[in-house]
Parts: sequence; C-alpha cells; structure tokens
Amino acid sequence: MLRLNLKKEPYWLDLPAGVKVKVRPLSTAIMSAAQSSVIKQITDWRQERKSRLDIGTDVSDLPDVDDELTRLGLSESMLIKALACGAVIEWQGVLASVGDTVPQVNHQTVSDLMDIWFVAQEFWKQYTASLSLLEAEGNASGLAAAGTSAAGLDIAKDATTKNSRAAKVKKAS
Repeated sequence: MLRLNLKKEPYWLDLPAGVKVKVRPLSTAIMSAAQSSVIKQITDWRQERKSRLDIGTDVSDLPDVDDELTRLGLSESMLIKALACGAVIEWQGVLASVGDTVPQVNHQTVSDLMDIWFVAQEFWKQYTASLSLLEAEGNASGLAAAGTSAAGLDIAKDATTKNSRAAKVKKAS
C-alpha cells in the first residue's frame, strides 16, 4: 500500500554552502517535463551530430551521445537541472557572479547553480527523497533481500536422499 501524504505546498531545501531553495512539490508533471526535455536534447544532439558527420563538418562542440557513459552522465546532469528549473521558485544564499546582488530565479541562473556538482547532488537527494520513501514503503509484503530464506527462519525439513521409485525403475533397466 502507498500512503498518499505527498507535500502539496512549496517548501525549502537546505543545500550546501548556505544555499536554500524553495521548491514546488515534486509531481508527475514536473518529472515528466524534465524527462521529456532531456530526451529531446539528447535526440537533437544525436541528429545534429549525425547531420554534421554526414557532410564532414566539425562536431567537436557536440557531445557524443552515442557513447553510453557520456549519454548517461549527461542525462543525469540534465535531469537534475531540468527538475530544478521546474521546481525552484525562490532562493537564499545565492549571489550574482559580480557584486552582492541576489540573481533572479530563472532557467539560466538555476541551471548555473546546478552546474556546481555537490549542490546538484544534494538537490537531487533531497528533492526526490519523498518518492524514494514512497517506493521503499511500497507493498507491506515486499520481496525479501536475498530470496525467501533471508526473511525468516528455515522451518522445513531437509529433503531425503532416498531415490524415488522412478529413479529405481530407470536404474534397473
């Protein structure tokens, strides 16, 4: 069973380096939009790279998304950024690159904040924590860690080593 106790109102996350971000609650819409934007960008890069390679043009400015490790790393980074861009509505502890002004929360500035890997990782961990808890809660009778024997004591008797009648008949013939 799942308990439907997801947050309904925006809330604050404490991130490293004194940064706090106010976020919209994580929803299917926010996650789906983020995933869609990642898929579109990866697809666009793949098509652009192929087009350029077909005509012999330089592709050094494009990532090789056909390389699995590159694609996975980019996808994770882009998903975190897309989630943050869809979720962050306010922040504290963030300053513009020059001066002491607080930059406006927009797609570019949120993306820039998520370029700081340890901030991005902590954002991901905290923002998706409620879904991780829901997934872990899951069904009250979930699977045992390493099969059924890991869940409790073994109370079954050992199988006998006597040969079955079928095995005796086969052996006799």
